[in-house]
Amino acid sequence: MKREIRRSVRFSKSENEQIIKKLNQHNLSFSDFARSAILEKEIKTKLTLEYIYHIQKIGNNLNQIAKQMNTKKSDVPNSEILKLLIDIKNDIEISEE
Repeated sequence: MKREIRRSVRFSKSENEQIIKKLNQHNLSFSDFARSAILEKEIKTKLTLEYIYHIQKIGNNLNQIAKQMNTKKSDVPNSEILKLLIDIKNDIEISEE
């Protein structure tokens, strides 16, 4: 779709800092972010190869943990493993904010 109309908007320094933080979180350009926010569309994060690589590493680690728990080959009690998984989940949630 060709976008022919340009709009201008002004922000305070603190508002601009908030915008930059959100742009970095979602890996978006200002135009894409503003368009989604103004038109009340879902803001979709652009995935980078580095991000996908890290997600795959986490998935592999979780699969290894699940295999250890299911085969009972681990010397570590399942309760300890579950506690570590909950800690990982909490860390992920904090980093998303």
